[in-house]
Amino acid sequence: MSVKSLRQNHLNFESNIKDIIKYGLEIVNENLPYINERNVKKFKTILLESLLLRTCAHWENFLEEELVVLINLDSNNFKTYMELPENTKLNLKLIRAILYADKYKDIHDINHYKNYFSKLLVDKFNPFLNISLELLNRINFTYTIRNYLSHYSEYSKKKLHKAYANFHDYKLFQEPGIFLLKENGKYFENLLHNFILVSVSMRRYLGVKDG
Repeated sequence: MSVKSLRQNHLNFESNIKDIIKYGLEIVNENLPYINERNVKKFKTILLESLLLRTCAHWENFLEEELVVLINLDSNNFKTYMELPENTKLNLKLIRAILYADKYKDIHDINHYKNYFSKLLVDKFNPFLNISLELLNRINFTYTIRNYLSHYSEYSKKKLHKAYANFHDYKLFQEPGIFLLKENGKYFENLLHNFILVSVSMRRYLGVKDG
């Protein structure tokens, strides 16, 4: 059951992101004659920003479910870390309750939580060990954009400005929607497709096939 749940979690996530990419590129390339020409660019940038936020929500939901299913495949480390009796009978529902019932866990940053994941998961079922630094850095860049869109604070703006300089050598700050719209949505597509690449990397480590 857990292996089936694992496969379904990955395939559902990858399908959701592919749909968002497809929809976003349709928006980028749509003429939108029903919108005043002066407002078309603004309309497209707002929609692309919204789709990026939706992608991050899917990512967080995917990770929450992934962690539960992986623990259920081998719960030895989890029982030790949580100081549970060895004979404790665990299932997906109980694992989820123990992990998330006490407080919200913001686990989207894999780099930050790698040590935590290793305490919960045995190496055989810890696909986070297999994700390259390059892929993780791209996710962190996407979340720097997400954090700015969520708060519009001076701090989040400075962080994004610095990320633009580090990743793309941009000297001037630009709103995320303008950035995502560049080169016919190339940056939008690449950032979102990166989440799919991470999922595939995890699946390969776990031996989970496409179908």
